Parts: sequence; structure tokens; C-alpha cells
Amino acid sequence: MSFNPGLEIGQILKNSDVVEIFKCGNMGGMRRSRTTNTLVIVSDYTKGIYHDKWIGGVLHYTGMGKSGDQDIHWAQNATLAECGHNGVDVHLFEVMDAGEYIYCGRIELVSKPYTEIQPGEDGNDRKVWMFPVRPVPDNDVKKPQMFVFKDMEDYKSRGKNVDEEYAKMVAAKKKKGSKAPVVAPVIPKIEPKPPVVIPADIVGKQVKHKTFGTGEITAIEGASIAVNFDKVGGEENGL
Repeated sequence: MSFNPGLEIGQILKNSDVVEIFKCGNMGGMRRSRTTNTLVIVSDYTKGIYHDKWIGGVLHYTGMGKSGDQDIHWAQNATLAECGHNGVDVHLFEVMDAGEYIYCGRIELVSKPYTEIQPGEDGNDRKVWMFPVRPVPDNDVKKPQMFVFKDMEDYKSRGKNVDEEYAKMVAAKKKKGSKAPVVAPVIPKIEPKPPVVIPADIVGKQVKHKTFGTGEITAIEGASIAVNFDKVGGEENGL
């Protein structure tokens, strides 16, 4: 019985979600799970290591191995090559924005794998295995338009420099998004001054003023004190 991940075509997941649902590893473009009997393959266009492309509705997916010639009999290259009769369901995710895994559904191998020359992680040309796969049933999941070609002739005519152009676009996008965020200045909160409390028992007491001399406190009016000074014969507020 095939494993059903319960996902919708085009649904966007995080890497941790993929790991949790398929019970697979969290790294690499080909992730085998014996718990769910599946192989998850990830076509990540943000890294620029592998050069996958859609030609005539078929994804030509680059095999496993970052440097040196790839071996079709090694690790998950062999699993994908034998997926038509080994009972392993293969599910495809595409990454066009870092961290966003778009579910493309279950896929099948539609023709025999073939080899081509691609640069490795070390920059040296090497032989890689290409696996022509297609979602089953076919769907209209979002694809990176720079890597979508009508047919092989279309790919040959305009696909020569597409990887280099895409790498430049990704680098420019990263540079644009790396600007330091604008931080609003922190304005300290001004705490209100505590209200002035004048004790009521000071009424009737004597006070001295450097200008008006001795006086008697006659009343308290809010935050002001009324004083009757002998020299001026009146009241002075706010002493």
C-alpha cells in the first residue's frame, strides 16, 4: 500500500515538516525513508549545485553526488533508477525561495536515465546522471520559469546560460534582502512628578522670608501656601 502524506499539490512546507511527515533525513536532495518506504527528492534552485530543468513537462533531475563523476548504482541514485519496480514511492519537492518546500506530488521515471556534463561543487566538470521524471497524475504546480522549456530544441536554443543567469538573480536577491533593518529610536518614557503634598498641620506656624521677614501661615490652597507677613500686611502665595 502506497504512503499517503496527506498533502495538497502546491502546498508549502518547512524542511522540518518534510522530515516529520516522511520520517526522512533533514539534509540533501535525495532522502530515503524506510519507515514510510518513500524517497523524497528535492529540486533546490537556490543553491546552484545541481542543474535541473523542466523540458516538455518532464523534470530532468540531477542525481546524487556533489563532486566527481556520479555513480548510478550508488545510494539513492540506485533507488530512483529502480523506482519502477522496487516498490518505493518517490515524492518531489521544489525550492524556489530558501526554506520553502513546494509539494509537487508523487513522481515516476518516464524514460531511462542518461548522463551529461555539469560543474561540480569544486567547479570542475564531471559526469552526472539525469533522471527524467514526471508527477503522476500530472499537475500544474508552480515551476521556476527560467528552467521551463517547451521541448529539447527550446532548451538547446536558450538554456545554455540559464544556470548562470539564475545564480546572478539569486545573489542579487540575497544582497537586496541583506540590508540592515531600520530600527526605530527608543524614546525614554517621561515619568510624571509625584504630586506635592502639604501637611495640614502647618497652618498657624511661623515662617521666615528673606525679603518679607516673619509671617504666619494662614491657609493651604492646593499646592500653594498663604502667608500673612507682618512687614507687608498681606499674603504671599506659593512660598
